[in-house]
Amino acid sequence: MKASEVKPGMRNLNLNLKVINIGDINSFKNEKGEGRVATAICEDDSGKVKVSLWNEEIDKVDKGDRIRIESGYSRLFKDEVHISAGKYGELKVLKDS
Repeated sequence: MKASEVKPGMRNLNLNLKVINIGDINSFKNEKGEGRVATAICEDDSGKVKVSLWNEEIDKVDKGDRIRIESGYSRLFKDEVHISAGKYGELKVLKDS
């Protein structure tokens, strides 16, 4: 799948993307616990998309890395589409980074 094809509410997404920027890390605490989240701007040859990086994903991804999201999902957050690996997916940093 390509970044330009992603719409809110999609499941089982598989994408290869390049990280072009990572935003500020935000800490949160809620009834499920606490953690960290950051938004990465990523792209492929079709366009750009935002990727939510959660907790340990933040530490393994750097600007310029090529990543693969497997079995991810998309959602609308602040009127923008965000992709996340989520609980059942996986974010991998590709070795050709």
